[in-house]
Amino acid sequence: MSVRTRRRLGHAATRVVLWATVAVVLIPLVWMVTTSVKPEGYAQTIPPTWVFRPTLDHYRTVLSGESATAFGPLLLHSAIVSVSATIIAVTFGLLAAYALARIPFHGKRTLAMWILSTIMFPPVVAVIPVFIMAGRWGLMDTYPALIIPYAAFNLPIVIWTLRSNIRQIPQEIEDAAFIDGVSRLGIIPRIVLPLAAPGIATAAILSMLLSWNEFLFAVTLTRSEVKTAPVGINEFTGMFGTQWGALTAAATTIVAPVIVMALMLRRHLIEGLTLGAVK
Repeated sequence: MSVRTRRRLGHAATRVVLWATVAVVLIPLVWMVTTSVKPEGYAQTIPPTWVFRPTLDHYRTVLSGESATAFGPLLLHSAIVSVSATIIAVTFGLLAAYALARIPFHGKRTLAMWILSTIMFPPVVAVIPVFIMAGRWGLMDTYPALIIPYAAFNLPIVIWTLRSNIRQIPQEIEDAAFIDGVSRLGIIPRIVLPLAAPGIATAAILSMLLSWNEFLFAVTLTRSEVKTAPVGINEFTGMFGTQWGALTAAATTIVAPVIVMALMLRRHLIEGLTLGAVK
C-alpha cells in the first residue's frame, strides 16, 4: 500500500469518526426540535413516532402567552441582560487587556495569572454573598442584579482572549502612532479596535453565550420582573407532569438565536480563537 493511499484512508477514517461524533451530539437537538412540532400526545409514545403532521401550536402557545409561562417577555429579559453584560465586560476587558499587553508595571505577570486563575472560580460559591448584597441594596429582581455578576464572571475570559490578540499587533504600528502625536487612549480606538476586531468579536460571542445560558444566578436573584428564559423553562414541569411540547418549543426558541449567531459569526469566532496560536 502506497503512502498516498494510506493518507487517504487515514483522512477518510478521520472524517467518518468526526461525522459520527457530530451525529451523536446532534441527537438531543434533533429530538428537541421534532418533539416541539409534534401534535399533542405524540411526545410520549413508545416507541417514538417519527411520521406525523408537524404543527406550530406549541410555539404559538408559548410565545403568545397562552401557556402558564409567557415566554416572549422572558426572551426579552435574557436579551437585555446578555447584551448589557457583554458590553460592560468587553469595554472594561479591552482596557484591562491592553494594559496587561502593552503597559509595563510592577507585578503585571502576577496580576495576569491571578485573573486567569479566577476562571476556575466556581460561580456557585458567590451565589449566597451576591444574594445577600442584592437584598440589602434593594436590587433583587432587577436588571443590575444579573448584569453586574454576569459581567464580572465574564471579565477573565474576555481579558485573556483580548490580551493574546493585542500582543499579536506589531509594536511598530503603535510607535508610529505615538510619533504622530496619538495619545495612549487614542491608540485603542484607532489601532487596537480595527486590528483586534476578530478577538473582540470572539470575546463578545463567548460573553453573550455564557450570559444567555446562565441559570443559577437567574433563578436565585429573580422572581418575576426580570426572570430570564432559562428559568422559565423550569416552569413547564409541575406536579401533574411535564408539558413536553411547550417545553421543547421554549427550549428551541432559546437555542435558535445561539445557533444562528454562531453560524453567522463563525469565521470571526475561529479567527479570534486561533489568532496568536502560531507565530
